[in-house]
Amino acid sequence: MWGAISEKGFAEILIHKEKKVTSDEWCQALEAGKMQQVIKKLNPRSSHGPWHMLCDGESFLHTPASRQAYKAAKIKVWKVPAKSPDLNPIEKYWAWLRKQLRDRDFSDLKAGKPVPGKMAYVRRLRNILRSAKAQKVAGNCAKSLRKVCLEVKKKGGAASRS
Repeated sequence: MWGAISEKGFAEILIHKEKKVTSDEWCQALEAGKMQQVIKKLNPRSSHGPWHMLCDGESFLHTPASRQAYKAAKIKVWKVPAKSPDLNPIEKYWAWLRKQLRDRDFSDLKAGKPVPGKMAYVRRLRNILRSAKAQKVAGNCAKSLRKVCLEVKKKGGAASRS
């Protein structure tokens, strides 16, 4: 799953069938306007772009075809520095989501329920993501980026929290 967060919450961009998204799959999602829909849903300052998107180092996000699709969609990409998970708030959100899924899996196991199939698991995932709690957690994760950036600036570039 690929999604986006802002201080307003979370929105799904893409659920793919394979373990890794390809550049073609990502570009198709961009060309179909999925990113713009997500940005508008998450309440951007401008509903017409240009918009800014923070991305990690996933290779498909930075291919020439992806860069061309961003340009057509009026999206400017900011790269998160390598090995800087504290500057990538979506990683904190994914960690929270994985914990929610593990907790539900463990509850099912204790209750003797069968392992859910793929479609049931996707429904479970989407139900969690659509919850008010998930939206609040996403907003808090996005807000934490502002806090970390102010801290780095205050420390003159030091990113450590020691």
